[in-house]
Formats: sequence, C-alpha cells, structure tokens
Amino acid sequence: MIFDRFKRALVWCCTLAPTLFFALALLLPLGVQADDIVLGMTRGDVHVLPAGRAKPLTAAQGLTVRSGDRVYTGRDGWTVLMVPDGSRVVLTANSEFLVRTYDQQRRSGTFALLSGMLRAIINPSPSSPPNYRFNTLTAVAGVRGTDFTLLHRGQANVLFGNNGTVEVQGQSTAAQPLTANTVVQTTRGALPTQPIAIETGSELARAQTLFNTITDAAPAEWSEAGKLPEIVARWNIGYSRYLADAGRHDEALHILQVALDLSDAPEIQADAHLERAAVFSRDPAQAQQAVQEYGLLLAPGFSGAQRETALYLTGVGLIQLKQPADARSRLEQY
Repeated sequence: MIFDRFKRALVWCCTLAPTLFFALALLLPLGVQADDIVLGMTRGDVHVLPAGRAKPLTAAQGLTVRSGDRVYTGRDGWTVLMVPDGSRVVLTANSEFLVRTYDQQRRSGTFALLSGMLRAIINPSPSSPPNYRFNTLTAVAGVRGTDFTLLHRGQANVLFGNNGTVEVQGQSTAAQPLTANTVVQTTRGALPTQPIAIETGSELARAQTLFNTITDAAPAEWSEAGKLPEIVARWNIGYSRYLADAGRHDEALHILQVALDLSDAPEIQADAHLERAAVFSRDPAQAQQAVQEYGLLLAPGFSGAQRETALYLTGVGLIQLKQPADARSRLEQY
C-alpha cells in the first residue's frame, strides 16, 4: 500500500510539475531572475534610470532594479522594491533612491536615499543574517533585520525605529542605536543624537504614525504627508529647550540645526534661530554667537514677531560683550 501511494504521488508530481513551473514563470517578467530586485506595487509618477543609460524608463510593477540603477518618484509617486530574501523598501513621493551594490548570495547591499522618504522592512534570518547599508549624503544606517523609516531632506536625516536595531552614523562618527519606538536625528555629517523615546500622544508619535501609514499603502493624496518635515522640525524646537535645561547644549544646538535643515518655512526658521541664540546666551563665552544668531532675525526683509524679541536680546547680549554704545542703540530701537 505504501508503494502504491508513493507511485501515485510520483505520477502526480511529474504531471503537475510543468504546470507549476509555468505558473511560477508567469509571476516573473521576461528576463527577470529569481535573485533580482524588482518593483512591486507602483502608483503615480515613478521612473527608473538604469545604470549607463541617459534616459529613465517609466516604471511598472515587475521592472528589474540592479546595481547602479536609480529610482525616482514624483509628487504622487509611490513604489515598493521587492528584495529576493523577502525584504522590501518602500519609496514615497518626491524621492530619489540609488542601488549602489547588491549581492543576493551574501544578502548584502548598499543603498542610497539621495532625497525623500523611505521605509525599509528587512527580513531577519538567523541562518543567513542580512548586511545592508542605507546611506544619505550625510549619514549611514547599518541594518541587519529591522523595520525603520528614514526622512532625508537637505542635509538632515530623521530615522524612526519600528522594530529591531539600526546603527546610525554621521560621516565618520560613532554610531547611535535606533531601536523600536525611538528617533535618531543628525545633519551635516555630525554625530547623531542619542535615541529619543517616542511618547504616546506626542507630535513625534503623530509623525511616526503618519510615516508608517503612507508606507503601508500609497495615500489617496499627499498633502498630509508633506507636513512630516515641519512636524518634526517644530517638535525639535520644543525639545531643544529640554536639552538646554538639562545642560546638553551641544545636542540642543544640533537638533535645532536639524530643524533648520528640515524646513524652510519662515516661522520655523525664525523660531529655530531664536532658540539657538537662547542656547548660546546661556554661556557668557558664547555671547557673540548669540548676538550673531539674533542678527539673522534683524536682517532687512524679515518682519516676523520674533524680530522684536531678537532686538531686545541683542541689546542684552551687547551689554555682556561690553559694547554699551551698540547696546544702547539696539535697546532704543526696541
């Protein structure tokens, strides 16, 4: 009886094998190998520039992406890169992504987010752990098995941890660990901030939820997602006061620089400069830097409410610098 069952199973496999092979072949576009990175679901304006070519291709589901290729998303673009090991990288609108190198056998690769936002969901495997690196122009994230999101704008980098651990570095700096429900930030190649816990109900938690939502699926419209840089920048301005009060002045200045690099909104720029000046003014030896920072708000053409505060505090700073005539002039202006 056992032999009969084996014989029937063998006949079934031999009969069905061609059908299964054909069905699997239909899942891969012509010319795509099982070890290629391919585009999964794609929405809106998405293009791929293959290495060595001058003109980009209009992207579609199933298109192969190999080492040296770039992926561009427009104002409504959204796509997911499917890695053979089960990992995936989601690109949101207004992003530019480069596959520098990729080796399927070693489960290693170097990728670059040149601008925009992504989410990397890297499949951990105890038998063959991955070794991926995600670079920006000013930071490096070493990844082995994790789920994280990355916002890169200008020189600023903001990373949210969803699961696992990511080692985040500036340019040739020590690394900071990004873990679940924390944020690590850096700009201009500097040492990243210490991991910041994401408190439930905070604006930082709102930003993380929004980021995850727009990378779970392509949103119907992008206006809310476009607010992410400003949400984080505004939160940074408030958090800088905590850092300054705790005596962590360098971190306060750094996170305010992240805010300045993240958003060019005039109100955010003005508030960030005002707070940076306030941090400098806590140290009499840095009074000159404080006055210079206030001076940015006294430049011709700026008429925000912060100008009045900057005018008064410039006078105070000039008194510290023993420049009574200049101080008198500014205070009389005030």
